[in-house]
Amino acid sequence: MKRLLLLDEWLEKALFYLSGLLLMVIATAVFYAVTMRYAFNEPPLWADEAPRAFFLWMTYLGIIVATKRGQNIRVTHFIDKFAPYPRLLLETFMHILVLIMLAALVWYNIPVLNLQSGGSMLSTGWSFVWLYAPVSVGCALMFIYQSRLMIRSWVDYRQATAGA
Repeated sequence: MKRLLLLDEWLEKALFYLSGLLLMVIATAVFYAVTMRYAFNEPPLWADEAPRAFFLWMTYLGIIVATKRGQNIRVTHFIDKFAPYPRLLLETFMHILVLIMLAALVWYNIPVLNLQSGGSMLSTGWSFVWLYAPVSVGCALMFIYQSRLMIRSWVDYRQATAGA
């Protein structure tokens, strides 16, 4: 169990730093592309495709980290006005809706990945899979972390009611 927790912690840090690194790569690539285009009139061919691919990966990796930490955007103004048990049921319902959405995104993205596996981007030569894989990878990991958040809300509720 301890190894699993260490692996989970290591994965979170790796995703966090990788998304930060991708942000720096995007900024550098866009700066270089703009400089080459407007200062030297020689835009690089990859100026559109590479930053787009990096941006998609950065976005989904960042969302995974936010989901794991429970820091994704939530509006709790009305939820906080409910009594503890109805609030738990409402939060569970919302978690289930998110889980259904994540599963649907992965399910419907798999045929897209299959369709795109034969093609490649013109300027970089990278497979189009690199543009569509972040959706499946991100949603699959978010599904795991969202499930854990739902379980944690039940555990927290039981601990709070056991002490009352």
